[in-house]
Amino acid sequence: HTNVGKTTLVNHAITQAQKMGLLPVIIDTENAFSVEFAQSMGFEAEPIYGTVEVEEMDVETGEIFLVEKEEIVGYDGNLIYFNSRLLADKYGDIDWSKGVRTKTKRKIAVIEDVAALMNELLDAQDRGEIQQGLLFVWDSVGSIGCYKELSSGGDIGKNGNPMWTAAAISSAFNMITNDRIPSSKKISSEYTNTLLTINKIWLEPNMAGLPPTVRKKGGNALGYSCRLELFLGGKLSSGTKQLTATSKGATFNYGIETKIQVTKNHLPEPWNLTYQGKYYATSQGIVGLDELDAYKKAHVGDILKQLNRILESQGESVTENDTIEFSETENDIG
Repeated sequence: HTNVGKTTLVNHAITQAQKMGLLPVIIDTENAFSVEFAQSMGFEAEPIYGTVEVEEMDVETGEIFLVEKEEIVGYDGNLIYFNSRLLADKYGDIDWSKGVRTKTKRKIAVIEDVAALMNELLDAQDRGEIQQGLLFVWDSVGSIGCYKELSSGGDIGKNGNPMWTAAAISSAFNMITNDRIPSSKKISSEYTNTLLTINKIWLEPNMAGLPPTVRKKGGNALGYSCRLELFLGGKLSSGTKQLTATSKGATFNYGIETKIQVTKNHLPEPWNLTYQGKYYATSQGIVGLDELDAYKKAHVGDILKQLNRILESQGESVTENDTIEFSETENDIG
């Protein structure tokens, strides 16, 4: 579900990858990656800005036209970043049904583009052009459709069929998840590679008043081949609690309490553990349940800064000598 700590987990992974000397490859098909959020956890990256053409519509006439805007076109540092637009720029002239280049170029990224990027980078690693282990992070499965969906009419989600997407993921990622990634774990492999995917879900209604069943968007192909699967939040809803700091009428949400469950673990010892519990997801990272008081003391300056931003328009301010009330509010039940 949304707002269950997935982004915090992703940022934790890419930050630790950099510290381990790995190269994070961020595939952001949700187009929601915040470098500022990642940097607050220690991630090292600087945005690169460039001029791009984007579509805008005249609200009075309905006319669509292109305008040039300054946008982030990439990031500088020990990382590789692709969002949907960058994927379409790179692979948009490929007809994946025939595997050939075309004269026209689509502006929408598809599942096959993601797999093509991963294979291209793994090939570069094999040739010695990339001399680091890779951490691929795809956020998220279910946010884009497949080429067949797009070519059927251009309106993914309306003209397509979920079975096409599931089949495309199974076909496009078969060699990646069942051979190329696992084989890098061998002692004989010079580099170790990992694929971390965030998977959207949907709830399938059941008969006779039974609770709905959680299903993965895009099918189960990636789930079958994964070695470790985590479920965040509740099954029927997010099931989280909002962590808030309040002073002088201003309230700042500094994190959430979320559930986490290991639903599959095929890792070798000593990592083949199962776990079900909770943790706190904050802008500075993951915090254990017994570490929250220490976190609040260590980051009281950041919390005060955010409260003062809220109070600025009222001519008020908060200091460490003022009373700050910390509370946990349940978002929903699940």
